[in-house]
Amino acid sequence: MINLEETLKDKRILIIDDLVEARSSLKKMITMLGASQPDSATDGREAMELILQKDYDIVLSDYNLGKGKDGQQVLEEARYCNRLRASSLFILVTGENAVDMVMGALEYEPDNYITKPFTLNMLRERLIRIITIKERLAGVDQAIDNDDTDGAIQLAEALLASDKKMRMPLTRVLGKLYIRQQRYNEAIRVYSALLNQRSVSWARLGQAICMHFLGDSRGALAIIQQTLVAHPLYVQCYDWSAIILNSLGKPLEAQKQLEKAVAISPKAVLRQMELGRIAYANEDYPVAEAAFEAAIRLGRNSCYKTSKNYLQFTQSVRHLLGSAQGREQRTRADKVFRAIEELRQDYAGQDSVMFESSIAEGKTYVALKDDDKARQSAKRAEEVLQRMKEPSAEQQLQMTEAYIDTGQHVKAKKMLRTLRDSGLSGPSLQQLDTLETNLNQVVIREHAAALNSTGVGAYEKGDYANAVIAFDEAASYDEAGVSVLLNAIQAKLSLIENTQIDVDQLRDCYRYFQRVGKIGDNDERFERYERLKSTFMRLKRAAGM
Repeated sequence: MINLEETLKDKRILIIDDLVEARSSLKKMITMLGASQPDSATDGREAMELILQKDYDIVLSDYNLGKGKDGQQVLEEARYCNRLRASSLFILVTGENAVDMVMGALEYEPDNYITKPFTLNMLRERLIRIITIKERLAGVDQAIDNDDTDGAIQLAEALLASDKKMRMPLTRVLGKLYIRQQRYNEAIRVYSALLNQRSVSWARLGQAICMHFLGDSRGALAIIQQTLVAHPLYVQCYDWSAIILNSLGKPLEAQKQLEKAVAISPKAVLRQMELGRIAYANEDYPVAEAAFEAAIRLGRNSCYKTSKNYLQFTQSVRHLLGSAQGREQRTRADKVFRAIEELRQDYAGQDSVMFESSIAEGKTYVALKDDDKARQSAKRAEEVLQRMKEPSAEQQLQMTEAYIDTGQHVKAKKMLRTLRDSGLSGPSLQQLDTLETNLNQVVIREHAAALNSTGVGAYEKGDYANAVIAFDEAASYDEAGVSVLLNAIQAKLSLIENTQIDVDQLRDCYRYFQRVGKIGDNDERFERYERLKSTFMRLKRAAGM
């Protein structure tokens, strides 16, 4: 058994707790057990500043740290920044009983955790057990810290052969190292050796992951489902089920697995982001909205904070604005504008984010049919784009779309010509072609609407001949709607009734009726359609057709 006092004497230790009494008590305990002058931090921000400055051997962090980062977020950021060596210990101290909190913290694999309240003797026994295992793994951990994966595997295999009591921690280490090197069959070998002795959920999951990468995805899913029967809260099993189902072309089923994972452990930012991404791809915008909203909230104090969460949130909500009415629409729109404002504050000075935020704002106003504000947002985006030295093709395409959305067709055409001359290829060229088609359709629709308006004006004045000319030109476009076609028919019939039978005009009416097709009796245009059809049939008989 190790001498804890001697072991802790030279260790660099950090204690993190926002409560002064709890922090002082733990610091006193750890000092009584042999530590000399451990550091302490009062919140997650201060803790990360210390972790970035010093290489700690042991970090003892409370889970709940008040405002800002919690213990889970300190752990995930420390791992993200590679500031926790393999030889270091991160021990989570928690009094939280809520499943989502505890499960969320354990996902990032602290070396151990201690539940409050605990005594000095309980802390001593737990530290002796943890450190004893860690010291046995010292050579392996040192090789990992030196990026010597082959050396770490060799040392771990040798230790496993000589000390069967270390099979559990060594299997966990070896499995990860073999997977890192894509040596899946060897990872399965070490997992299976452990599973032959006892049932261990993480070893079964490791085995399933390897089977998936070796091509047996359905077999992997079967193992994961068996594991979930025994351990229904093992959240990583749902994550991997989603990954595998998505690879098998079953995105809807993958989404359901992620929804189950989020229900168990909703505080993992990356999981919320992935759920939002796959739900958006599945056009399940309410789920995407909730997931990205959670990712924004959780990401405020996380190393995984990204402007993309805000932008994808606005995209998700935008798809729901059209069908929303009244208070619901205002509430959703307000959430979008608050997210955009927060984005601008947090990423001020980053032109690319400022541009994206203005584009997102403009699209939201377009969805709300607020043309003036949409144009103002497009102008802000244009100003940012002009500041950029080398805007990307994607940004220029987004600006082009904003021009089209706000009726600035001359600017849209100019930018499309510039992009066409730049020699785009691949998806960017396809997007350019789509925008050109959309612009042409918009221009045609607007031109047809103008002609229709001219025709209506002439008809109301009794100038049926000029009304026919205007309506015929409007109807010549494939994009002409039912109302335009009915107007054209009515003008021709009125012209015939006020002049003379004209077979050519009646034939045009017949073609227009064919394009209109059937109109249901619940359509507000049904009575007008029936009336025009009756007049047409009467004039057709009079013409002997």
